[in-house]
Amino acid sequence: MANSVTELVRVLTFRDLLFIAIGQIIGAGVVALTGVAIGMTGPSVVLAYLVAATLSLIVSVPIMIAGASLPTTGAYYVWCSRLGGGWMGSIVLMGILLASISLSLYGSSFGLYLNPIFPALSVNGWGVVVIAALFVANLFGLRIAAGVQMGLVLILLSALALYAGFALPQINRTLLTPWFPKGAFGFLSAVFLLKFATGGAHLVVGLGGETKDAARTIPRVMVTATLIVAFFYGFIALASVGVSPWTKMIDQPLTVAGRAFLPGWALTYFLIGGAGIAIGTTLNAQFIQLPRNFMVASWDGLLPEWVGRLNRFGAPYLLLTAMAAIGLIPLVAGLDISAIARATTISATLPGFFVFWAVTRIPSKYPERYAASFLRPSMPVIWALFIFAEISSLIGVALLSLDLSAGVGAALFGTFLTSAAYYPLRKRVLAKRGIDLDARTSNSAIFTSGEK
Repeated sequence: MANSVTELVRVLTFRDLLFIAIGQIIGAGVVALTGVAIGMTGPSVVLAYLVAATLSLIVSVPIMIAGASLPTTGAYYVWCSRLGGGWMGSIVLMGILLASISLSLYGSSFGLYLNPIFPALSVNGWGVVVIAALFVANLFGLRIAAGVQMGLVLILLSALALYAGFALPQINRTLLTPWFPKGAFGFLSAVFLLKFATGGAHLVVGLGGETKDAARTIPRVMVTATLIVAFFYGFIALASVGVSPWTKMIDQPLTVAGRAFLPGWALTYFLIGGAGIAIGTTLNAQFIQLPRNFMVASWDGLLPEWVGRLNRFGAPYLLLTAMAAIGLIPLVAGLDISAIARATTISATLPGFFVFWAVTRIPSKYPERYAASFLRPSMPVIWALFIFAEISSLIGVALLSLDLSAGVGAALFGTFLTSAAYYPLRKRVLAKRGIDLDARTSNSAIFTSGEK
């Protein structure tokens, strides 16, 4: 492995990681999906959000276990390559690459909320602005990017609190009945839909190599961030069904309910600081954590080593530039990115299947590190969590796959076949230069580099 891993500095604190996680979780989903969930389960959407957050936490326990035992930078790639082999790491890396296409989707979504208020720029124009601004911020390193995230999240939480605050005094309890108008099936459908709106905290594991006391900080952040978001989402949902009849909110964005109780200035602030900034915080979190997987893969030799170079601020500038290009090109070219939105979400989910399996190997492959972890359940518990996480994720992918076009599905499948073929080809190329790719991708030194 290249010595570049030793250049990483543990600069992130619990607070930094907490705001990154909250910003990752809260996205436009709460604005768009709440109305869809209301159509599925009516007023019990309030409970559905809380159950969904609990489900997200349970599914994330295997990730917490790995984060407490083997904290590292680029965790998804590293765990899979060190515990399942470089070939598995290569496949996971391709899934992460496909998920990065969603950057253009976030940019376009940001523009949808800003353009009606500030029409000087088009929808895609605003998308270009937000992607470019966050790209520049991340070029100055983690401390600056984390500071930007904290500021954005504070604005975001204030907007969500404003929405709920104006509504709560006007709640009409008679509107909250019947509580389960669509029965148990409708409620469970809403729970699995909202699981995606309450998940995302697990992605901070990719910053383990740059976090102080990462083994304890990462699990604490994942739990704390998810609970904070669940608290806000619960009140947002209550506000959305408790002031106006819930039937008016079916498949509608939160702004429809907001017009019933928010004054004009507050609605505008909610659109910008709530919906718009929610997309910005998720986008910034992607810029922060996604490049780390490719950075380590380049140091392993799976990708060319120059790909993971750091600038003087410790930022992977070439990877950030590539990410920005992936996000900007569809917007500048005016491409229709809605068709790939569902596919990229599936791509973001698929690596988890491999990670959950990799976690089951930690006790046997790294027994000393597991024994020293504060989070070390027995193997029967680990396997039970593994099965639960896999089934839950499978249901989520099945729901996302509904109405997926044959073309997009075939492209998705073909991409993963390509990723499966890449590793043996890369291994052969490096072998001719006397480099053992298997040895590099199994090097466990990354788990000790930079430790306190």
